[in-house]
Formats: sequence, C-alpha cells, structure tokens
Amino acid sequence: MRWPAIALAAAVLLHGAVVAPAAGSTVTELVFERGLLAGLAAPARLHYRVEARGKDAAMPSAEEALMEVRAAAAAGEKEIWFDIPSGDARRELGPVAASSQNPLVLVFLQRDVNEMGRRTGGAPLYFQQQIRKAFNAPAEAEAVTVQLDGRELAATRVRIRPFRNDPNIARFPGFREKIYEFVVADGIPGGLYRIAATTPDPLTGELLLEKSMTFKGMER
Repeated sequence: MRWPAIALAAAVLLHGAVVAPAAGSTVTELVFERGLLAGLAAPARLHYRVEARGKDAAMPSAEEALMEVRAAAAAGEKEIWFDIPSGDARRELGPVAASSQNPLVLVFLQRDVNEMGRRTGGAPLYFQQQIRKAFNAPAEAEAVTVQLDGRELAATRVRIRPFRNDPNIARFPGFREKIYEFVVADGIPGGLYRIAATTPDPLTGELLLEKSMTFKGMER
C-alpha cells in the first residue's frame, strides 16, 4: 500500500471540551500524524460496525469487523490482524506492523479504491493517488462530539472531496462529489470513531453508495 508515511505522536485521553481544529488543517495533520494507536499499550480486540447503504448497494447491510492487536512491545511496535467482511465471505489480513497510526484507515481506503477500480475498470492506483494528494490539502474539519457507552467524547470530523477538482475525473464522473470522512477522538481506543466513503449522484445529490466503519467497543 503506497499511502503516506506515518509520523509518531503521543495519544492523550481528552473527554472534556471540544476544541475546533485550526483553519487549513489537513488529513495528514488531523488523522495520520495524530498517533491514533499510540494509547494501546497491550493486546486488545477492537470491534467496528461495517455498513453499506444507498441506491447502488447490493442491499443495505450491517456487519462487524475485528481489528486485533496481538502483540504490543514496550517501544510501541504492534502486530495487528484483521477479520473483515468481504462480499459473502470474510477475509483475514495480517500480520500488519504498526506503532502509532491505526492501520484500519489504510485498510479501509485500499478496499475502497480496489472496489472503485472493479466497478469502473479504472486503475486503483489512479484513485489512490488523487486521495493521497487531498491528504495534504486543506480539509473540511470541525469539532464534534460522539457517544460511546453513555459518555460524550470530544472528536474531530474531517472531510475531503479528492475528485471534485481533478481535471481527469470526466472519465469517472460518478465520483466527482465523493466524500471521505474521518471522525477521530482521543477518548476512543484506537483513536478512530468512524471512517466513511460516500458517493452522491453529482447531478441530483441522491445517495448512490455509502460504506462506513464505526467503532463499537474493545475487549482486552
């Protein structure tokens, strides 16, 4: 996966005031350099709800994905495995090496660009490159709160539209307004509350397809 290099950062639990992100912040700054996984210092199983909806969804669905941290070294290195829905079956992936960044972000995005390639005949690498470019451009970012186990947690919602200004998107006009959303919260184990890819009809705004993963809980 040729996604951006991940910087190390410390994770801090924040359950209090919601702080607005700085204007002009990027996905690289708000997601990849945030050290989402740094707070997990011991083996754990993180559960995520996987959903698909919209006109182009085979059928509305809700399943579960598992990210399992099987080993966590004192220096921060972790060994991670995934068990995720894949069509009518499931797929196990691992081991994946990680330290501070939650690799589920890259797993989700890689699955998304692969599917875009299958649906259109385009090259997944082309879609991946456009998304990577958008990572370092100013993103739509706002402070929000999320609910987990009856608690209200401070979070940041980050959105990008990597194909809106792509001069070559006329080859794939259905993706022009596609939105990627990342909701990150330091009070969530693994730091990632939700990641979603939403494709509206570029002419009518009707939802064609939305796929998402949302944090459900953790067990040691």
